[in-house]
Amino acid sequence: MRLITVILVIFLVPILGRLVWLQVIARAEWKEENDLLLDRPYGLPAPPPGVIMDRNGDLLVGNSPTYVVGAEVALVGDALAAAQELAPLLGRDVAGLQADLSVTDRRWVRLAWAVSGEAGKRLEDIKADKWYWLTLEPTWERYYAEGDLASHTIGFSNDAGYGYGVEAFHHRLIKPQPAMAQGSVDAASEPFPDELAQGKLRAFAGTDLRLTIDRTIQAFVQGELSRALAEYGAYGGTILVMNPRTGEILAVASSPAYDPARQSQYPESQRNLFVDPSISVPYEPGSVFKVITAAAAVDSGRIGRDWSYFDSGVLEYGGVVIRNSDRQAHGTQDLQGLLSSSLNVGAATLTTQVLGADLFYRYVRAFGFGQLTGVDLTAEVAGFVHLPTDWDWTDSTLATNSFGQGIAVTPLQMVTAVSALANHGTMMAPYVVAERRYPDGSVVPTTPRALGQPISRETADYIAELMGHNVADRYDKARVPGYGMAGKSGTAQIPVSGGYDPVEVVTSFIGFGPLPEPEFVILVKLDRPQIEPYLRWGTQTAAPVFQSVAARLFVLLGIAPTEAVGEQ
Repeated sequence: MRLITVILVIFLVPILGRLVWLQVIARAEWKEENDLLLDRPYGLPAPPPGVIMDRNGDLLVGNSPTYVVGAEVALVGDALAAAQELAPLLGRDVAGLQADLSVTDRRWVRLAWAVSGEAGKRLEDIKADKWYWLTLEPTWERYYAEGDLASHTIGFSNDAGYGYGVEAFHHRLIKPQPAMAQGSVDAASEPFPDELAQGKLRAFAGTDLRLTIDRTIQAFVQGELSRALAEYGAYGGTILVMNPRTGEILAVASSPAYDPARQSQYPESQRNLFVDPSISVPYEPGSVFKVITAAAAVDSGRIGRDWSYFDSGVLEYGGVVIRNSDRQAHGTQDLQGLLSSSLNVGAATLTTQVLGADLFYRYVRAFGFGQLTGVDLTAEVAGFVHLPTDWDWTDSTLATNSFGQGIAVTPLQMVTAVSALANHGTMMAPYVVAERRYPDGSVVPTTPRALGQPISRETADYIAELMGHNVADRYDKARVPGYGMAGKSGTAQIPVSGGYDPVEVVTSFIGFGPLPEPEFVILVKLDRPQIEPYLRWGTQTAAPVFQSVAARLFVLLGIAPTEAVGEQ
């Protein structure tokens, strides 16, 4: 018995010593190791982000199932053999994949971000068959159903929410809410049932968005813009269609565009394609701005319908000589003649001799220039307006601003301002999200919102009437038979260092219809058309595009004719 006791003690002492070492002396180290094995973060499969639809519910952006693939590198045996088999499925080179599978300073590495569903199923089979160290996390990849349709408006965003368009602006809504927890897991990394029950995990899909954009109108507008750029050799352009009564943007196309699905593949030198020209790239509007100047003069009460002036073809003010674009004198002219013949001298006469600086810029600000419209898109800019309180403002600025020179606006600002003329003086806030459809089934529509009333109803209707005469009497290329249309053309010089480019211009046409209750406003803007100089006018380039878009809108929106054909 004594011998047996001695033998047992000899064997038990090391065991007891080891137990003391594990449970007392090295307890903290081994507890941490145990926690790493059993107490891990876990969650439910990631729910999909919200989808984006057009105004009719047609899908614009959806989700494709993909996998994030990783590896428990400590368990990998033959890294070269694994890399050779996995490389084709992951779309990677063998050498790079082998290097990832051979790291020693990490327990887990990510091998691929977005592996297609088909490849993911093959990887699941491989994992079950022999390489249990593979990890596959189901996730989602954005699917752009219509390619580059409305690419600037839809945009994209990364996981942090940085990006462009609707995707970035509404990132927090679109992004799903995953269900994650920390707790005990079994050997297969599955949470114990009681841990899962106690966590009460619930994941929420992203919020779906229905836009104001009409897919059919958008496709037609993009096609018309492409045709115009090809016909006139323009470097780029924008066409924007908005409902003046609500502020809904029905379509907005800008070129050059891009494919959001391939945004990560564009080189750094082409990242400027992501910037939306309709809200982020200001330009000098030129003569289309004369309708704002005319509206301000009439609304101020300082001129009436019988107002006239003598146009000598030249006006000097603040050290700058203002001339009409045709370099001609037009004699006695009224407000209709000023707008129809697009007389720079007449516009400058209104700001310098009728309105004055304080009153003119009060109206400019009331129309929203130099301020954000608040549209629900990322990276909108405010444009630029020189005010009398600015250090670099001069008297000559008052004269040149009257006809849209020396003032920078965005296409959306210009359309929003002119929408007040089409909407009896009320200027509506533009927006592109018609409603939000939350995961719980609730639907929240966007309520149209007025930005203000820059001019009275009487003034707006009078200027709209004058613009209607413009189209009926002077702009034959903008007419749509059977419909009363209003519009104004613009041909703006492009500012360069030291002055203005002597040749290159931006041509535009802005208008609305049908009169007397317009249902849409259209802006057509073409950058640097490369045709004969005598044809580089808004009436020759932008007006025909306006006419084509307006004619199709009447059909697509089901708007009945407002007058007999030939009445104009």
